[in-house]
Amino acid sequence: MADSSPIKWRVLHTRNTAFFSKMNKQTIAFALFTSLLLVGCSSAVFSDLFVSYDEQLNASRYQMGSGQFELASDLISEGSKSNNNYYLKQLEKGRLSYLAGDFSSSQAHFTHVDEQLTWLSRQAEYRLSTGLQNVSALATNDNFIEYHVPVYEQVMLHHYQAINYLHSDGLESALIEIRRAGLIQQQAMQEVPVTLEEQLRDYKSQYDDLMTDYPQLKTQDKALANAFQNGLSFTLSAVLYLAAGQEDDAYIDYRKALALAPNNGYLQAEVARLGQKLAMSDYQEYTPAKAKALTKQQGLLVVLHEQSIVAARQEARFTLPLYNHNRWETYTVALPVISGNAQIAIPQWMKVGNERFSSERLVQFDELAAKQLQQDLPAILLRQILRVITKDQFRREVNKDKADDEENWANALVNVYNIASERADTRNWQTLPALAQVAIKPLPAGEHTLKFEGLLQNQAAINITAGRVTLILTNDLGSPAQIFNL
Repeated sequence: MADSSPIKWRVLHTRNTAFFSKMNKQTIAFALFTSLLLVGCSSAVFSDLFVSYDEQLNASRYQMGSGQFELASDLISEGSKSNNNYYLKQLEKGRLSYLAGDFSSSQAHFTHVDEQLTWLSRQAEYRLSTGLQNVSALATNDNFIEYHVPVYEQVMLHHYQAINYLHSDGLESALIEIRRAGLIQQQAMQEVPVTLEEQLRDYKSQYDDLMTDYPQLKTQDKALANAFQNGLSFTLSAVLYLAAGQEDDAYIDYRKALALAPNNGYLQAEVARLGQKLAMSDYQEYTPAKAKALTKQQGLLVVLHEQSIVAARQEARFTLPLYNHNRWETYTVALPVISGNAQIAIPQWMKVGNERFSSERLVQFDELAAKQLQQDLPAILLRQILRVITKDQFRREVNKDKADDEENWANALVNVYNIASERADTRNWQTLPALAQVAIKPLPAGEHTLKFEGLLQNQAAINITAGRVTLILTNDLGSPAQIFNL
């Protein structure tokens, strides 16, 4: 490490010293007590700042895992629109209403979030409110910043909204939503990522040291390219395009899904089938499967199955060396982590007549959540470094020119506040599934009984129409199967 303080620290130290020198100690103490009083006046704000989000969601996730979706939703206090977690909690409630079969309520929750995201996209890049939030976060923690919905969560918002529209407005409205999910992914692909050096500047050595001890989620896919593309949304869009007679678009999105899940035999077969039907000369470059066309008496059964609940961000403590007041000092900081082993895909076995088949993996949302955190971590660490420097400077200014007994009292007060406010930002959409899978089966036209192994609903009556698609949505949390004859 360097022998002298980084340039950034010198600048920050100078600015902080100048700022604090303009304030007397009574003013600082009054500001601290006022902040604590204001926080105490709002239980919602208090929870968001001093109780980590994963702890707030624990009871709800437990009830969700038990199939009590309405109770799980009731346990989430959404607060007012000014609350920093309001729109994240709308996502949680939208997903829980969806699982409970209340599709109109789910649609309303997701619409609130969509309208906010649309409004934000039309604002100037730097808004005064965001700047004030970031300044306030230096005195508290990142939970003071309004939750930023990452791309993969925006995609899933439109994914579930498309299904909600299938229940109400029909295929055309569902197609609009699923196209929006595709557009978001396309735009994200075109954005140039900010480099690690650009994000951290003078603190890359601290980041490198942290990463030697930082726990990583152990996943099946070691080479996940990004945190926003997922084969589930592409597969749903391909199915909806098939239902709308837009086979060219279905072929393209099946190919995108296959690129993300290259070992999925069902996607391989669909790319081959549509590639041959559409006379695509290069389809064999994308799939090893041999093309097998549907007969005139067959329709297509598509089952999309969701498994379990996504991994939540949790809080962990780390020691961080920083050059402060002409010497190296070690600070304890709280950072979000997603660690352990990613959940293993458990095939959903089904049976039609005497034919037994199972689903295959499309996407692991545990991996997407972990990848998103990996991309967020440099900015999180930089804010954390600025925060510990700011809090330490505040403590020094409070104790300046104090007698020993006064200094002990002031130190105790500031230390209590610093410890209480040192919380990691563990926010992410925590009611998403852990994994999604697919099964695709050509079946003869007519009435069939589809039997599920291990699900609460062990069978469903389905009607296959020649040349059409029957879409079935299932999960292992206890929701009844959703059946669409498209």
